[in-house]
Amino acid sequence: MNNNQKFSKIWNSKALWIIVSLLASFLIWMNIASTEDTTVERVFSGVHVEFTGAEELRTSRGLIVTEASAETVSVKVSGSRANIGNLHASDLTAVVDVSGISQARDMIVSYSIRFPESINLNGVEVVSKTPETIEFSVVQENSKTVEVKGVFTGSVAEGYTVDPIVVEPSSITLYGPASELKKVDSACVYVDRQNLNATIGPMSSDFVLLDADGKTIAPESVTSAQSTVSVTVPVLMNKELPLTVNLIEGSGATSKNTTVEIKPSSIQVCGSTAALEGMNQLVIGTIDLTDFAENYETTFTIALDNTLRNLTGETEATVTVTVTGLETKKLTATNISLTGGEGILRTTMKEITVRAPAEYLKQITADNVRIVADLTDYASTHGTVEVPAKVYVDGFNDAGAVGDYTVSVTLN
Repeated sequence: MNNNQKFSKIWNSKALWIIVSLLASFLIWMNIASTEDTTVERVFSGVHVEFTGAEELRTSRGLIVTEASAETVSVKVSGSRANIGNLHASDLTAVVDVSGISQARDMIVSYSIRFPESINLNGVEVVSKTPETIEFSVVQENSKTVEVKGVFTGSVAEGYTVDPIVVEPSSITLYGPASELKKVDSACVYVDRQNLNATIGPMSSDFVLLDADGKTIAPESVTSAQSTVSVTVPVLMNKELPLTVNLIEGSGATSKNTTVEIKPSSIQVCGSTAALEGMNQLVIGTIDLTDFAENYETTFTIALDNTLRNLTGETEATVTVTVTGLETKKLTATNISLTGGEGILRTTMKEITVRAPAEYLKQITADNVRIVADLTDYASTHGTVEVPAKVYVDGFNDAGAVGDYTVSVTLN
């Protein structure tokens, strides 16, 4: 075997490479170990400042910390690479202890640095801090109650109306220095939704603080017991409803030979979808066609229930009724009787206005007219009274008396 063959055999030996690998691993470990033990200095910027004992200060003494000169600090820290190499600024906290303060005053104090529990504090040194101290004021806490407004900034679908936003609670109490609370005029919730066609909420929503000019502000050291409020945005359906009246037909007058004119003829209303979906007209009153001969005019109040709102603003409607195709004539009726009780009839004749189509009216005489007074409701009445009476025109279905009639009766 020549030298080249011997070298090749050794080079391809598995044992050789195991030895080489172990030696390389040892050298790498030695290098890492020596590096991890190396002392380094690191600067951490943006370390958050925390006032410990602030809540106790507020609840037990009514004092609060305000006007801090810095919210974050920079810290230079020395230590082994193994100990502080993986630290971040967010892992550190600049701690100011205010638990021992007993009265309102201005303060300039130093602060300590709090490290995570995983850090070996014996191997860490705070080399420098910038700034070295924190300035702040301790003042008496005050309170102020302000209104919470709701403002809709979106859009509503065609045919719908957005009502004022309902906010619960309608006011909140703020806490903080008097000088900062003075800047706050109100709180506001802004709701931005597009193409609304249904009520939304109640839902939890953040609020912002506003000054007297309506501008958003964020006063320092002002807090509230709650960070959100409950908000409901009522959305109502709009609908135009024709106005109509109910007709009581009689004395030959029906809806077919009666003309009804209403001014205004309709109004615009809004209400819940459930209330309006099946509503196609609004009945404003009832007219008895037997109360007049030919023409009648009256005014009705346009009354809506609590679920609807009148957007048009019209509160009254004038109704004109005209009866056509009928004629009237006066007859003196003598056929008068009582029913439902005992009494002495004092009225022996009564002039009656009868209405009917002309061809029937010619045939009607006083003998067709009958007047009946019902005494059922007068059982405990004594003396002479006027009792409402009903007029019948016998033999003619399309004829009847026009107007209201009474007869005089003496009751014992």
